[in-house]
Formats: sequence, C-alpha cells, structure tokens
Amino acid sequence: MRSNEAHAVQGQRTVFATSKDGYRFEVSASHWKLNKDVTVSLELPQRMTAATVGGFRAALQRYAEEASARHTENMATRLKRFIRDTETSEISVPALLNWRSMLGADEQWQLGGLKGFLIAWQEYGFPGVSKEVANLLSGWRISGNVKGAAVASGCPETGPYTDLEMGAMLDWANMAVTTGAISFSDYSYLLTLAMTARRRVQISHLRGKDLIQEPNAGVELFRLNIPRAKQRGIKFRGAFRSLAIIEDLYLVLDQLRRQAIAKVEAAIGTPLGKELAGEVPIFLNDEELADVNSIADVRDLLLGPAPDKLHATTSSLSKALQRCARASTARSERTGEFIRLSATRFRHTRGTKLRREGFGAFVIAELLDHSDIQNVSVYTENTAQEAVAIDQFVGAQLAPFAQACLGRLVQSEREAIRGADPTSRVANDRLHGVGTCGSYGFCASGYRACYTCYHFQPWVNGPHEEVLEDLYAEKERTRAAGCAEVIVNANDQLILAVEHCVSLCAQARRDGSVVGSETEDE
Repeated sequence: MRSNEAHAVQGQRTVFATSKDGYRFEVSASHWKLNKDVTVSLELPQRMTAATVGGFRAALQRYAEEASARHTENMATRLKRFIRDTETSEISVPALLNWRSMLGADEQWQLGGLKGFLIAWQEYGFPGVSKEVANLLSGWRISGNVKGAAVASGCPETGPYTDLEMGAMLDWANMAVTTGAISFSDYSYLLTLAMTARRRVQISHLRGKDLIQEPNAGVELFRLNIPRAKQRGIKFRGAFRSLAIIEDLYLVLDQLRRQAIAKVEAAIGTPLGKELAGEVPIFLNDEELADVNSIADVRDLLLGPAPDKLHATTSSLSKALQRCARASTARSERTGEFIRLSATRFRHTRGTKLRREGFGAFVIAELLDHSDIQNVSVYTENTAQEAVAIDQFVGAQLAPFAQACLGRLVQSEREAIRGADPTSRVANDRLHGVGTCGSYGFCASGYRACYTCYHFQPWVNGPHEEVLEDLYAEKERTRAAGCAEVIVNANDQLILAVEHCVSLCAQARRDGSVVGSETEDE
C-alpha cells in the first residue's frame, strides 16, 4: 500500500511518500526523485506566501503519488513559469488574468495545463488556491498543445471523462480488485461513485436496507435508495431518492453489506436480528466499531441520538479514492497520462452523458439529486467524446496514448504460459489463432475480451489485423443501420486495445525482440 510513512530521524518526524513509479521521497525535501529520469525541484521564490508554498507542496505530492513523474514535473515547471512571468507572491485572479494576456496564442497551452493543476489543488482542499480562482479557471476555454487526434476540446484534467476513459478505469478496477491491488471496500466505493455519481456524504450514509431487489414481470430489478444531502431542514437519512442500478453494482454492494454485518457481529459476539442488520452501514466506520461491545451499543449507535457514528466518514472515502488513484494504471486516450480520479469529475460525466443522450435540465437535475436546475449547467460541459470519432486512422493515432492492451506479447505459442495446452489457444472469428490465455480459471467472455485482459499473451505474428478489420466493419454496419451513437461506439475501447496490440507487435518485429504492453512515459 502506497500510504505515507512516518520515520523518526534525529528526534524529528520525517514524512515520506511514494511516487506512482514506486520511488520513496521525503516530503519536506527541496527535490523529489520520482523515477530514474525525473527529479522535481520544489523551490519557489522567497516572496511566495507560506500558504501558497504549503498548498503547492501538498497538491504536488498528490500528483506525484497519482500521476506520472513527467506530468508532475510539468505542473511544477508551469507554476514556476507563471510566478516568474507575473512576479506574483500568490495565486490570484488578477495574476492569472495578467498572465493570460501576456501569453501569445501559441503559448496558451501553458495556462491550459496549469489550469487543471490549480483546479485540482482547490478541490483537494489545500491552501493557496481560492474558490474564486477555481471558478475563473473553470469558465475559461483554453486551446491545448496540439498532439494530433489525441487531444481534443475540453480539459482532460478536470472535465468530464470520455466513454473510453470510463471504460479504461472500470477495466482497470475490475482487474485490480481481482489481483489485490486495491481492497474490495475501495473498489466498491469507486464503482458506486462511477455508477451513481452521488456525493461522498450520500454514499457514506447508505445502509443495508437501501439495497432493493424486486421482481417486475418476471425480470429482477435492482434499486438503491440513496439518502439526500444539502437540503435544508432534512435530518440524517430524512429523505431519499430511488435510483435504478445494474446488477453488478447491486452484487458488489450486497457483498460489502454482508461483510459489514459480519464485522459487527464479530465485534459483539452475537448475531444481529434481521431488522437491526438492515440498519448496518454498507460503508462502515471501523474505528468507531472498535469501541462496540454489545448489541445495545450497536442499537444506540444506529438508532440513537447520533445515528451516523458507525458510517464511514467522508474523509475516509476520499482516502479510498486516493488509494485507487495511486494504484491505477488506466490512461487517457486524449493525453496518454494516467487518468486523474475525482468525485466531481464523475458527477460532471454523468450530467454530460445525460445531456448528450437528449435529456433536459429537469431530468438531469433529478438524476443528479439537485432540488432545482440552477446548477445543472456545470454538469453539461462539452467533452472530447463529442469531438473524436474512432475510425481506422484515428484509432491508430490514439492507441499509443490509451495503452489499452493489457496482455504481454510472446514470440510464439510454445513460449506462452499454458502454451502446451491446446485449450488455451485463442482464435478469432475466422478461426485463426491470435494468442494464448495464461489463466487457469474458467472464462466465457469470448476472444474479444482477451485484448483488455492481463492474462492474454498475444502472438507477435498473430493475425490481429483481422480482428481490427472485423471490428471496424461491424462499427460501419451499425452506423449504416441507423443505430444510436452509443451503440456504434460500444467497441471503441476494444478497438484501441487491438490497435495497441498491433502497434506493439509491429514494434517487436522491427526490434527483433518481444516487448510488453507497459511502456515508459516519454
């Protein structure tokens, strides 16, 4: 686990953190070595206010833990450029307005990159960047540094996620919880955030009885009664809105609910009744549970005058998202960088997706749990999803950025794990072998899912281009049939994974060696 460590040195407490690449660095040092190639200087001019310096260090530490070393270095460099050009002592609205006017049209991208960092800084809650500054930056549309088709309109740092980014995150999360890279509890929170777009406080207030499974005309429906928040005069869990959810989320939350009940029963040494078991929080506060000794204690904490004590705190959920961000290897097809995880971005994504699908402001407000429509516009920004259409040319350009193929190349079948087992062979629709499955478990997903699975071992000389041809042809057929764009684009993440695999195989043939799908940052 990449959490901060405390280390006593000469009677003083020295705090260490770990970079995304696994390099341990001293937080208070003047320079941070984040990987073998990148060392970041933290030195700012002496005129800078203490709040700005402290906030800068705290925000950059989060970036060092969650983003690539090179991206972290770029944020530090751009902030120093801003300070140097404006000779400011703090990050203020006048200083930013001044800097924007100073930058030429060909250098606006400098401000565009810094914009994402400063908004994230304010979202983290660290001093030095005010809400006024964040609001100003959020209202600016700034042209990015051109990177071919990979960078389109919208901010890939703070704006809504594209469908491809959401797909990449969920693919990574499903793999990470299976391998133990993240805990089941952290995975459950991330999935709930992605699927419901609800606020942290609402998710923390969920109880077991809020999970509902009900038959409807012979089909099982799944719902989640989510407590409302930010409404005046409503007490704790005093009002709810019911939200339809998919079965996968229901099953995950139901398993977490069972684990929470088991923890409480283990603490008191006796089973809970059905009614009291339904009151147990899905996201449990383990620290408060440590002081629980009897069923009377449980009843008092859940039904007494302070019924929120056994619920996970919002800060603990924030830390869960931080742990996911530190562990995540999901990349954006727009930038090639690790995707920055943010609860706010999930809400913006849901609002944007609803607007793109034709829903009006009142429906969007209802589904995002707003009491009116005055704040809906913030969730309906334009995204790069509307600007980039995956086709044979664009897919090949985006593939190196997305890095969606998770398997590892092998020269031939005989070099693969399970290569001697004929049942491990993966064939495409044309019955031509394309790789080997390295998993000993059962899988009924079909060969297409292999390209986004870390067990897959693509053969360097496999006919992966045939898979691409079939995928692009299928996409054209659905478009010609008049299907909705969401159907037409359903396989875009898979297309990028196969494109990535094709490019890796071509590189391996050129080099005469096998390379894995993991590439270092440029």
